[in-house]
Amino acid sequence: PTAPVVELTGRELDVLALVAEGLSNAEVGRRLFIGEATVKTYLLRAFAKLEVNDRTAAVTAAYRKGLLAPPAP
Repeated sequence: PTAPVVELTGRELDVLALVAEGLSNAEVGRRLFIGEATVKTYLLRAFAKLEVNDRTAAVTAAYRKGLLAPPAP
């Protein structure tokens, strides 16, 4: 059987991409003009969809599934 397709919203992907750059939740919030609590909500939703428990695992899973482009060398 094939693995289920994971679909993240555009905003969840925006948040994960900035987390992948090493930004804190507060920095992500400032960059996207949203509150830190909202950043946490997007991350928790992404964690659930990706079936992971933390930021590093979420970013890794998103790369593996082709949801995020790998960083440029």
